[in-house]
Parts: sequence; C-alpha cells; structure tokens
Amino acid sequence: MAAVAAVWLIWGSTYLGIEIAIETIPPYTMQGIRFVVASIVILWWASRSSAARPTRAEVRNSSFIGVLLLVGGLGSVTLAEDWGVDTGLVATIIAIQPLMMSMWGGLWREWPRRREWFGMVIGLVGVSVLVADDGLSGSFGGVLLVFFASLSWSFGSALSRRIAMPSGAHTTGVEMAAAAVVFLVVGRVRGETMEAVSGRSVFAVAYLTIFGSIVAFSAFTHLIANVRPSLAMSYAYVNPLIAVLLGFLFADETPSANMLIALPVIMVGVAVVIAAGDRSESARSTG
Repeated sequence: MAAVAAVWLIWGSTYLGIEIAIETIPPYTMQGIRFVVASIVILWWASRSSAARPTRAEVRNSSFIGVLLLVGGLGSVTLAEDWGVDTGLVATIIAIQPLMMSMWGGLWREWPRRREWFGMVIGLVGVSVLVADDGLSGSFGGVLLVFFASLSWSFGSALSRRIAMPSGAHTTGVEMAAAAVVFLVVGRVRGETMEAVSGRSVFAVAYLTIFGSIVAFSAFTHLIANVRPSLAMSYAYVNPLIAVLLGFLFADETPSANMLIALPVIMVGVAVVIAAGDRSESARSTG
C-alpha cells in the first residue's frame, strides 16, 4: 500500500512542481538534470542489492520503455505546461491513461470486454466535454501534447509487462538514465540555456528528483511489474483532484465549468474500466 500511496499523492503534486521548476529552467534541460541525479542514485542502490545484473536485451528494453514513459509521456507534459496549459487541465487529461492502456491490450489480442468498452465510452464523453471548452487555459497544441503524453505513457506501461525487463531497481535506474540522455540531447538541439535560475525552481527540481522520481516512479515501476494493471494505474483517480486543488491554492488556476464536469465523468469511466478488469481477473483465477 505504501507504493500505491506514493503514486497517488506524490504524483498529484508533481504537476505543480514542474510548473514551478520551468519558471526559470528550460523544460527538457530541467528533466535531464532531474533524471541524471535520480538514475545515479537508483543505479548505485541497485548495484548494492542482490538483484541480478541486467542482460543486454533487458537494458535495451528498459531504455526503450524509459523513453516512452519519461520522454514521450512526462517530457510532453512538461512542454505542454511550458506552453501555458494549466496543471489541473493536464492532470484531468492524463486521467484517461487507464482507458488507453486497456485499448493497447488489443495489440496482444487482449481486447477490452463489454463493460470496459462501456467505461471507455463514458471516459470519452468526459474528454469531449473537456475539449469543447472554449476557455481552455493553454494552446491547442499544448492540449494535443498532453494527449500524446497519455498515449506514450500508457503504451509504455502496457508493453513493459510483456517484454523482458531488469529485476529490482535496475529497471527504474536504466529507464531514467536512458531518458536523461535523450532529454539533455533534445534540450541542446532546442537551444535551451540556463541563465538566472531562481531558488524556487531549484527547490522544485529537488522535490521532483527526490519524491517524484526516486520515490514515486520507483513505486510505479514496482506496481506495474507486480500487481494487476487496474491497481497500478489507479493513480488516475486521485492525481487530478490533487493537481486541481494545488493549482487553485498555489498557482492562481481557476477550474472552468467544463473541467469540473469532465473530471468526474472521466473518473467514472476509469472506475468502470478498472472494476471490469478486476471482475474478469477474478473470474479467470476462480475458473
């Protein structure tokens, strides 16, 4: 339950942390720095554990998953926030990830069941309400980036359960190290430079590194490998609520009427999908 609590509570606050960090630090450079530090700490910890050293294939697979999750997923979210998309709106869109993960299962002939389809339809209704909001705080391109982030993260999560991955903390460390390299390279290509960095941004990066990466992301990789997908992705219930509340309290963000309607609709859809998945897994285990 500690791992579940970490992804529920900590990840809900990281959207605001990212917004503060990129006030004075360019987005890809910020994430690169964050994951360089986090990967060094975790790989050092992994080297002292009894876990088997990863094979070349496992390193390759884990690196690919790390790019999907952290660069395609988290990196796109960071860029979207840099383009002015509110943290609450970002977290609300991210709530559709469990629905997308169910859809990706079709690649392995694990198509959603009837109840899961029903839940996904409910979720899409919520997304439609959200997208129809004329007062969205953020560019249309930024909103599309968040949807892309959801696709990349959910696909990486689904794929990671079906390919050979390192054991123990090696998985998290390799994923972060691969992502850190890509972040820094892309940041350099984009011409990102750091000039007057504020103490506020430095504190936010430290928080993201320690809690968002070392604690919460490690907890997520443990969950996605060891528990049912519905529980691993259950953070989608809680993260938007925390993000909206923190954005309102500390970032002067005011949720729109469409957003307040869309959030509970999306979460009902997620709940239906997760409940259907639990029911089907229970039926298989008793059969």
